[in-house]
Amino acid sequence: MSILDPVTLEVFKHLILAIPEEMGANLKRTAFSPNIKERLDESCALFDAKGRLIAQAEHIPVHLGAMPSAVEAVAADFPKLSPDDQVIVNDPYRGGSHLPDITLIAPFFWQGKLKGYAVNRAHHADVGGKTPGSMPGSSSTLYEEGIVIPPTLFVRKGVIEKGVMQVFEKETRNPAERIGDLNAQVGANRLGASRCIDFIRRYGEAAFDSFVEAIIDYTRSRVTAHLSALPDGVSETFDYLDGEQGEILIKVRVKLEGDQFKVDFAGTAPQCEGNANAPISVTRSAVYYVLRCLLPADVPPNHGCYETVHVVAPEGSLLNPRPPAAVSSGNVETSQRIVDVLLLALKDLLPERIPAQGQGTMNNLALGWKEKTYYETIAGGMGAGPRCNGASAVHVHMTNTATTPTEVLESAYPVRVLKTELREGSGGTGLHTGGMGVTRELLLLENAVVSIQSERRRFPPRGIAGGGDATCGYNLLRRIDGTEVRLPGRCTFTALKGETVIINTPGGGGWGK
Repeated sequence: MSILDPVTLEVFKHLILAIPEEMGANLKRTAFSPNIKERLDESCALFDAKGRLIAQAEHIPVHLGAMPSAVEAVAADFPKLSPDDQVIVNDPYRGGSHLPDITLIAPFFWQGKLKGYAVNRAHHADVGGKTPGSMPGSSSTLYEEGIVIPPTLFVRKGVIEKGVMQVFEKETRNPAERIGDLNAQVGANRLGASRCIDFIRRYGEAAFDSFVEAIIDYTRSRVTAHLSALPDGVSETFDYLDGEQGEILIKVRVKLEGDQFKVDFAGTAPQCEGNANAPISVTRSAVYYVLRCLLPADVPPNHGCYETVHVVAPEGSLLNPRPPAAVSSGNVETSQRIVDVLLLALKDLLPERIPAQGQGTMNNLALGWKEKTYYETIAGGMGAGPRCNGASAVHVHMTNTATTPTEVLESAYPVRVLKTELREGSGGTGLHTGGMGVTRELLLLENAVVSIQSERRRFPPRGIAGGGDATCGYNLLRRIDGTEVRLPGRCTFTALKGETVIINTPGGGGWGK
């Protein structure tokens, strides 16, 4: 079969799209850590033999948009993989995002020929480094943030390499949990690869090859037609990260021209001494996400979406740092600000389509004890849009995770959840009101090392079209005697048994007068 009719293409599309969804469900069921099992901080996708994305699950945008860089790096280093091999990588300068996000890539073959890759990426609650959770409040080099793994053969013909496992056993704080999560990732990729082989066995190699080309061509045609229908124009703007030593500038120039989507970050601040630097793969991921927001929801997510996207980020800048710059919050916080500034620029070109800014942060919280680590991100307000109010207590833009159930958190860790409630009035006012942030209070039942990476503590999420700005977030530590201490947006400290960590997350901006 060399040419697919539209009905067959649609049927095959859903068959293939179901595979990464099933991979994600399998990973959730078999993972050890609440971060993957409950918060669903994992993503799955399929690529063809050329390293082109052909299908992805509706998982974490910052993971998925950066995955092509990982596949490219692995294909370059391992051009002759064997069936049942898997490669591991987390190096942000070799296709990773930040060190806790560990990617496994498994090739699949048909009659000795490489046909593609099953890939998953999952955030591990600890990968070593100077602080539990591997998300330090401050770090200046990558090596302070955990173990760095360039593309490395992890599974050789079905057998896990002991040397790699020994690194996790030696360098991480909860090796049994890490190994359990890694085994779950291996299993998810095996499932994805086997489902792709089953497809080829049932419908034929030619049908698979035709589908790959047809679905990418279809997506490309949909994207180019949609972009061509948008008004041409150029818009420039800027926004800031809070910065503990002063604000950090992110500047962008967006150009819509025919079917081209061009983004230039010239003028953005140079790479910083802290960990707000975003690897170029993360920067591209944020741009890809914004493009996806402009497209109709039924456009399939694959390589065809991004062929007309052009991203320029000067080397040595905040959004394309040189190694070994620290990047742990670049993936989770700076990626959010990239989206904010891009949408701010696009509002001048597409004023009736762009929402106000959302909370613009993931409110990362890591807790560490002698042999346990816990990590979560905390929801906030969504920006209001031209047709609706913003949702409250949700994760926005580059993240797409859940909240760990209280019963799971309290049974697994020495923590008591005192409060998770809406912050009344934290959303921006307007014709449509921004969503509300939340207040989350965690009482520590044992001494713990606490790390926070959060944004929008100085610069509020902006309303647009006359809408009001949202309320900034802020972090507190309530002492045993009841006094409260204001915490920086990024910090690491030791909290005592009986103290309470309080995270107040930002709301979303309002839209319209």
